[in-house]
Amino acid sequence: MEGTDEMAGNGQNQNVLKKAGYAALIDRYELDVIPNWHTSWVATRGMRRVTSREDSVEEIYPFRYWPGDTLGDHLEFALKYDGTNLGILAALFQKIEEKEFLDYIRTRPTGKYARRLWFLYEFLTGKTLPLKDLDRGNYVDLLDPERYYTVAEPRRVRRQRINNNLLGDSRFCPAVRRTDTLKGFEQADLPGRCRKVVSGYPLELLKRAIDYLYTKETKSSFEIEHTKPSSTRTERFVSLLRLAEAEDFCEKARLIDLHNRIVDSRFGASDYRTSQNYVGETVAWQKEKIHFVCPKPEDLADLMDGLIAAHKRMNAGEVSVVIHAAVVAYGFVLLHPFEDGNGRIHRFLVHNIL
Repeated sequence: MEGTDEMAGNGQNQNVLKKAGYAALIDRYELDVIPNWHTSWVATRGMRRVTSREDSVEEIYPFRYWPGDTLGDHLEFALKYDGTNLGILAALFQKIEEKEFLDYIRTRPTGKYARRLWFLYEFLTGKTLPLKDLDRGNYVDLLDPERYYTVAEPRRVRRQRINNNLLGDSRFCPAVRRTDTLKGFEQADLPGRCRKVVSGYPLELLKRAIDYLYTKETKSSFEIEHTKPSSTRTERFVSLLRLAEAEDFCEKARLIDLHNRIVDSRFGASDYRTSQNYVGETVAWQKEKIHFVCPKPEDLADLMDGLIAAHKRMNAGEVSVVIHAAVVAYGFVLLHPFEDGNGRIHRFLVHNIL
């Protein structure tokens, strides 16, 4: 969608589009971030209009929605209409002057949006603002459970009187929107339908089918990393898959042990990787095409501790097991904590959590 923050002509009937919410803040503070999935504009005239694409939404609001020009105005608009984007907020809080943010909070310390933003500022920066704890007001959910997947039993934060229902902590904190697609899968009750199907077959037949699928999954997992396993390594991985439904492998010692069981002994490890790696492909002699640069090794311990903590929080918080598995497995392969075998372990974690 094309828009401008300036009048394109001098005609009185010229319609002007101005960015609001995250889009306005990204421009104002020159943030180097991935754009939010929802971009907001406010028009000087016209009706509310929405343009939806596969992975983004652009929305034009009538002039009465214009929030104002201050930092706080656009932050509140963002939470109301653009959602809670932790990545953009983290980058923004590193750029703004603390006084500017404090001035906003002090004008409405008990407002529900101000309290959420106050909590998120301290959560994402690790700083404690020079503000007194609140001593009155109802507790409010940090994320709206109708819009986001959240833990069932949030942690009550007395300072801002917030119910912290995030899926993780400041080291690793995924946020998953309840999109129409995900809601549709929930309503389809796929687990219930699967249970109904398998209940009609003898146990012995199911065991044979599972053994076949375990072997097929093992071959697929190794093929991802262009590896052809020996019969011994294949059987070893199948044995691990049989344990996946009974034991929790998402903790550091278990992950390292899992890694050492499935990779070539040359790549065995006693800890997370200590060198920088990347995902790429060779396109010519001594020329690599880089698809993804993994986190620095010195950051891994903290990030992985955060991932494991998020796993435990979701496990205890009755989060949809499909969302839980997707978040942890994706987070693991994103962090790429080992030199080799990350793709296989990521697929294994899906089985382990499901």
